[in-house]
Amino acid sequence: MSDATTDETVPALKERAGVVNALIDGEQTVLVRHPTLDSGMIDDRFVLYPAYTHQESDRYQPGYEDYYHRASAKPDAGVPIHAVAEIREEYAVSSNDLEALARHYVYTPDGLRDKYDPEDDLRVLLLRVSALESPRLIEERGSYRGCRAWIELEGDVEVDPDATAPVLDDATFAERQAAVRDALE
Repeated sequence: MSDATTDETVPALKERAGVVNALIDGEQTVLVRHPTLDSGMIDDRFVLYPAYTHQESDRYQPGYEDYYHRASAKPDAGVPIHAVAEIREEYAVSSNDLEALARHYVYTPDGLRDKYDPEDDLRVLLLRVSALESPRLIEERGSYRGCRAWIELEGDVEVDPDATAPVLDDATFAERQAAVRDALE
């Protein structure tokens, strides 16, 4: 991904706004996604694009409900882009493994099961998230709407992935990475 001031598009992963905020705050380090998530862009850094539809407060663990309340309505001024991420590790897990991972995300295990209704293994993505030094408000275009995980932000969206800072320092991220591995063994 480069500073997109030309006709280049920028890959973005749509996720519930409350979850995006938890990732940016360093409270969450993994994403649990449906097994059919298109993996076509996961080798690159991507923008975290907050989605404001289909959010449900009862999916959040006690103590994390504020993430729902802070992100329950899309801002009128546009969609806030605050961070980029890259996938450091990926796992396939059964829905029975979600309890072991619960300290790494803000939803309840049952909230994730309700969201994805998995018949197959779920995908767990360990993310290294970096906050943009200059967050952006972008226009929500029609091409960004709909129930799909990946979108391409238009070329006039200015995102400089080199002007970022990791939300977790290296030592803290390494601890979280090891804890995720331990939880899945």
